[in-house]
Amino acid sequence: MAFVVKLLREPLVHFLFIGVAVFAFYGLVLQGDETATPRARIVVSEGRVAQLTEVFTRTWQRPPSQEELRGLVDGYVKEEVFYREAVKLGLDRDDTVIRRRMQQKMEFLIEPAEAALQASDAELETFLAANRARFRIAPRIAFRQVFFSPEKREPPPLQRAAATLDALSRAGAAQEVRQHGDPTLLPGEMPLTSARAIARSFGESFAAQLAELPQDKWNGPVASPFGLHLVQVTARIAGYDPPLAEVRAEVLAEWQHRRREDFAEQEYRRLLQGYDVVLPGADGAGEAAQ
Repeated sequence: MAFVVKLLREPLVHFLFIGVAVFAFYGLVLQGDETATPRARIVVSEGRVAQLTEVFTRTWQRPPSQEELRGLVDGYVKEEVFYREAVKLGLDRDDTVIRRRMQQKMEFLIEPAEAALQASDAELETFLAANRARFRIAPRIAFRQVFFSPEKREPPPLQRAAATLDALSRAGAAQEVRQHGDPTLLPGEMPLTSARAIARSFGESFAAQLAELPQDKWNGPVASPFGLHLVQVTARIAGYDPPLAEVRAEVLAEWQHRRREDFAEQEYRRLLQGYDVVLPGADGAGEAAQ
């Protein structure tokens, strides 16, 4: 009997009794509740807080206050809760926007390494030679123009243009032209510019006529969608195929773009090998596509 009393006074025995009691309690509470699951955890790490802070700072050009930071964290937790619940309900499936976003992330993950995007001059020379048309420097024209608006009817634009052309032709190339013609937002003088850029400002028909005009003399009137113009071509450079040194940056950028596309296609084909793609067949039963 003395041994039992002594045993009951041992701390280790007390600890064992408490453990048995706790275990028995949880067994009784959870008995019959086979669906009980532990609560899910949302961990807001220091890295996540730093990311939220950085995004806020870049947007507002200042760090968030404590209250604003708490709001950012609360917003992240809310987003995470709704995201997880949506996934439980399967709302992420068969959603085109989500599927495309996941595709974009996968394509980003399979980007080639930086070393694979480095090209030697020999490779770029070969690429340039195979794509001359893409990198060809278009012809460029520099010119001055005097505008005559169709809204100013007296004297008629054509009559005023003819009189001004005569005056400019007699005065020579050094003639100041700003006092002639009607006000316009169009530039009075254009530096060496491609026909495409000229067409964006003056219209396709004007750019096409400009290419045929002789240089260093006043010509016209030349029609545009805006009115009539007297034009003096001051410089002209023919199109040419540039050497690599002149367009190296552009050639490298295009070479890297093609390299990324080829790499992505190869990775896609590799991943596709793990799937059997079933397409609808003529008999309705479907067929496997290789």
